Amino acid sequence: MQDLIRGHLRRIAEKHAIRILYACETGSRGWGFASPDSDYDVRFIYAFPAECYLSVDEPKDTLTELFEDQGEILDFNGWELRKTLRHLRKSNATPFEWLQSPIVYEQEGDFRNQLWNLAPSYFAPRAAIHHYLGICHNSIKTGIADGHINIKKYFYILRPLLAAMWAADRQTIPPMEFEPLLSQIEHKPELMAAIRQLLKEKEQAVEGQVIPLIPVIQAFIALEMERCREAGETLDKKQVESGALDVFFRGVL
Repeated sequence: MQDLIRGHLRRIAEKHAIRILYACETGSRGWGFASPDSDYDVRFIYAFPAECYLSVDEPKDTLTELFEDQGEILDFNGWELRKTLRHLRKSNATPFEWLQSPIVYEQEGDFRNQLWNLAPSYFAPRAAIHHYLGICHNSIKTGIADGHINIKKYFYILRPLLAAMWAADRQTIPPMEFEPLLSQIEHKPELMAAIRQLLKEKEQAVEGQVIPLIPVIQAFIALEMERCREAGETLDKKQVESGALDVFFRGVL
């Protein structure tokens, strides 16, 4: 599958005349709780030739491609380098997660490590908490009905909630993967056991499978969403300078 994905990345680069600086897996495969029928969610950062940045028109900042290959759905989504750096400056969670992916398909030089070394200076816990709680709210709204929940959506609530907790309590960049996030609830054995069991069921679940709501998990979600919301309100907005990102941008070009 790695070779297949790399082949598509090469074709995307040729089609759009871009350099792919970094490409990784996100979604459930990157987070560590894929189901048998999980799609591949490939995310990449790219740059145009330097002269494109000296044109009247802005270069295209997002590229999307969808392939069906060998019975798999391959979803490709890329951000142009300057867009990526602007979102990093705003402490958007997306680039922080991409740079932590355990599955890397392509990388130009030491791109990931160089950008990751800059990332902590731009991380704002308040923005991260707000982002992750927003995902929780949307997943609750779309995943729960009549006392049941899509099992996939349970993890689309739990993972961002645990990330919000990490940002609130440690005020550092939350891990992308689910396992290190779970370490925060090791002192809650009943909750941990319920989530471990849910993980086993998720690994075998088909798309769209629903299960009854689990009381211990529901109580945890309600309590921590409110606690994180209150914690976020006590944090100041972070003001940052773009100088280091400008130097990085010019160096890549």
